[in-house]
Amino acid sequence: LPSGAGHAELHLGLAVLLGAPACFAESAFDGKWTGVFNRPAPAGDQAVTIAVTTDDMGRVSGVMTLAGVTGEVPIDWGYVKDDLIVYKITTNGPGGVAMPFVYLGKLNNGAIDFGRRPEDLKVGLLVRGSAHR
Repeated sequence: LPSGAGHAELHLGLAVLLGAPACFAESAFDGKWTGVFNRPAPAGDQAVTIAVTTDDMGRVSGVMTLAGVTGEVPIDWGYVKDDLIVYKITTNGPGGVAMPFVYLGKLNNGAIDFGRRPEDLKVGLLVRGSAHR
């Protein structure tokens, strides 16, 4: 190549071929978790599965399955910092009304101890749960 011509393309090509760092950075939360949230009567305990992926900025993506909720529920937004995770999901409540929930978790001996509650502080209450790999 003549001096200066095509160097940007050459560098980009080499970066792709040599595996430039991806935009994903695994955190201690990445992976599949199963657990239970301890809801008061009459609702009863709720089994959950959580699939978490984090990027190099600590942003969380993934999905949840929850007993009594049809299909996978995507994580709307979330973040990790050290041993803490926070994220939001939106499920359909009674009559198909959107019900956003916020989850806050802390790693504890290989498990995540959670608290979750509806985003609207005028409804619902804080529910505890835990999840394990």
